[in-house]
Amino acid sequence: MHELPDEIESRVREIADGADVDLAVESDLGPDGLMGKQWLVTTKDRLYVVSPDSGIPIVHHDIPVKDLNEINAEIQVGGGCLIANVKGEFVPLVRYSNAMAKEFGYAARRLQSVAKGEDAPPATEEDRTRRCSKCNFPLETGSDVCPNCVDKARAIKRLLAYIGPYRLLSGIAAALMLGSQAMQLAPPYLTKILLDDILKKAELHKGTVPLDMRHHLGFMLGIIVLALVGTRVVSMVMGIFQSRITAYLGSKMIHDIRLQLYASLERLTVSYFDKRQTGAVISRISQDTNALQEFLAFDIQYMLSNTLILVLVIAVLFQQNWKLAALTILPAPFASIAAMIIFTRLRWVFSRVWHRWSKLHGVMSDSLQGLRVVKAFAQEEKEVNRFERRSEALYLANMQAEQTWATLLPILWFVLTAGQFIVWYAGGIGVIDKQVTVGTLVMFLGYIGMLYGPLQIVTRMWDWIGRSLAASERVFEIMDSQPEEVDPEKQTRMPNIEGKVAFNHVTFGYDKNRPVLHDLDLHVEAGEMIGLVGHSGAGKSTTMNLLARFYIAQEGNVEIDGVDIRDISLEDLRRQVGIVPQESYLFSGTIAENIAYSKPEATPEEIIRAAKAANAHDFIVNFSDGYETQVGERGQSLSGGERQRIAIARAILHDPKILILDEATSSVDSGTEKQIQEALARLVKNRTTFAIAHRLSTLSHANRLLVLEKGKMVELGTHEELMAKDGVYAKLVKMQTEIASQVAVGG
Repeated sequence: MHELPDEIESRVREIADGADVDLAVESDLGPDGLMGKQWLVTTKDRLYVVSPDSGIPIVHHDIPVKDLNEINAEIQVGGGCLIANVKGEFVPLVRYSNAMAKEFGYAARRLQSVAKGEDAPPATEEDRTRRCSKCNFPLETGSDVCPNCVDKARAIKRLLAYIGPYRLLSGIAAALMLGSQAMQLAPPYLTKILLDDILKKAELHKGTVPLDMRHHLGFMLGIIVLALVGTRVVSMVMGIFQSRITAYLGSKMIHDIRLQLYASLERLTVSYFDKRQTGAVISRISQDTNALQEFLAFDIQYMLSNTLILVLVIAVLFQQNWKLAALTILPAPFASIAAMIIFTRLRWVFSRVWHRWSKLHGVMSDSLQGLRVVKAFAQEEKEVNRFERRSEALYLANMQAEQTWATLLPILWFVLTAGQFIVWYAGGIGVIDKQVTVGTLVMFLGYIGMLYGPLQIVTRMWDWIGRSLAASERVFEIMDSQPEEVDPEKQTRMPNIEGKVAFNHVTFGYDKNRPVLHDLDLHVEAGEMIGLVGHSGAGKSTTMNLLARFYIAQEGNVEIDGVDIRDISLEDLRRQVGIVPQESYLFSGTIAENIAYSKPEATPEEIIRAAKAANAHDFIVNFSDGYETQVGERGQSLSGGERQRIAIARAILHDPKILILDEATSSVDSGTEKQIQEALARLVKNRTTFAIAHRLSTLSHANRLLVLEKGKMVELGTHEELMAKDGVYAKLVKMQTEIASQVAVGG
């Protein structure tokens, strides 16, 4: 999994008598649990834990694999530990940080299999922590975006492009913000006037203020109080309007982004989703767009307003008394450095929280979508344990993040506000020496109260921006992913396909280095029915995936009517290729909506006609709501046979020129199968049809049968021709006949 350094490999070969290394995994923690390096190395028979040294590498553990009763990668606070049960004694082998959890999780599974005498599972992408090629920072699953290496200028420019259609409102919001912040500067200055020019004069007369002066001072006091109230009210009203406009702008812009993001998702290839958990993709649409909404609707105005306040307050302080102003901002550079260090740490710990939320979403999505399978195999406890592991990892990350926050923030706030103590002392001395008035000192303290909050915000600003821009890059990563159809205008329009299909020496693998189809060469005439036969994993469904252009062949090509399938407009292709899958997927909604999914403009008469042709009309009208019956999520309120017949009705309404039947009757009883077969017989008329079936009797109407074995075409011909060959197909028929006769006798 990892490449061993020469000195470690030499040491292992020396103590292992030259045995080859089977597995090598590097830890990022030393034997003492501090940052360092250790290596877990295994050969065929032994397990070693070795750490580098200035001289000869030190071997900490040397354990025969046969002595391993059990080995687990256990989650601990801030990391994990590989713990082995060696002849009943639990031995902690290697400690590692959370960044290495995947690698050591795989190492534990592999060693567990080897100890049981089973074949070692191959390492997959999920077993490796993907890292940034520039800074080696761990990357999130399914994403190549590194939060440390985001091109901030490019991301900001791209985000600001969404403001373009709303320039006028943005300008109004900016003007209101400027006015609101200017109003907030007035109260401390008005307080200075109140103390120095009004109350101080009254105090000088020691309670015997002349009547005319009393009226004058009272009038001035009223003016100052009204000014204080007025500035607050004006600032409040302007702030309310500005916040309402900004909230509208943020929500509207994020709606535009979310819509564009989802449209991009719908246009991506099937292979894109093969490599990603559904929950992780949903997290992009929900969490990342929510982060952007926070940024666009609130963070931007918050940062701009606080930056503006900071600049204006400092300007006023220096205008009033530059010496006190200099003392006020004296701690600021130290506070800024401390803030950058602290928030870099906080960003790291909170990024782990967000990453683990995504993993937890993936587990929930996976388990709940397969709930029937979970219950069928009584694996509720296993799924709860799987959820518990992910939830515990999230809890530990969240606890560490919150504790770090609770520890570091008070320290930062103390450093930030240290300037007020200096001002109290220096300003107090100034008042004693008659160099500074009481009003000026109080004004300074008022402005200091307005200064430290924005200063803290500004020091965190780049952290907020970086976090939001990382979210934006993950969103843009999806938008920029190559869609199924790169340039629709250059595609060949084929509104009327005849149905000739050719697989020309096609080789394909979901992993390019592991082909599952090898040199498939097949030519099918329009209107012909081809039955695909073979064991599970032979490549039948893969062949049909290529015909539907869910994937593209790595070698050779697929043609329809003599045109390379890659050059045909996807709209024309998908409109004329229909699929009835093994597991018919129904969307949440009514039966009528699901039948009309392939043709949204279909009339009720067309929907009913398609349902009758699919032998679905009778059971539909028996429901109290008929065609308006809600099918539930994934159609779970219907039986398998009912869902399948609705899927056939959907395909009939679609009226395709090329039809793919993928195990359309594999999971229904014989009575339902008969009805489905009748519906399929109507459906396949005058269409080029490819039918996959394990029950070979269901392929009786096929013109030819294609027999696949390990991804290769081994036989092609009619039922009679293949039976006469006495090859693979004949053996499959005989095997199924024997099984059927045994079932009949047993029954």
